[in-house]
Amino acid sequence: MASEYRGLGLNGGIYINDTAASTGKFFAIVATEDTVIASITSNVTNLSDICTGQDATVLPANTAIYGNISSITLSSGAVIAYNI
Repeated sequence: MASEYRGLGLNGGIYINDTAASTGKFFAIVATEDTVIASITSNVTNLSDICTGQDATVLPANTAIYGNISSITLSSGAVIAYNI
């Protein structure tokens, strides 16, 4: 049952709209507006390549990234980080 709650976001999360480092145990992040990630730590191979200083990819609003994410820092924009 825990996985169903996680998939629905019922385990909660945090809204991040600043450039401070945010840590936790997240299974997904969803951009709520166009967002640029400064740094991200996860189990997704080469995910950090989308960060500032590499490709500086803009994640459009409503874009989701899934994985075991332990930290994220934004350059701009906002995301909701959903708890595992």
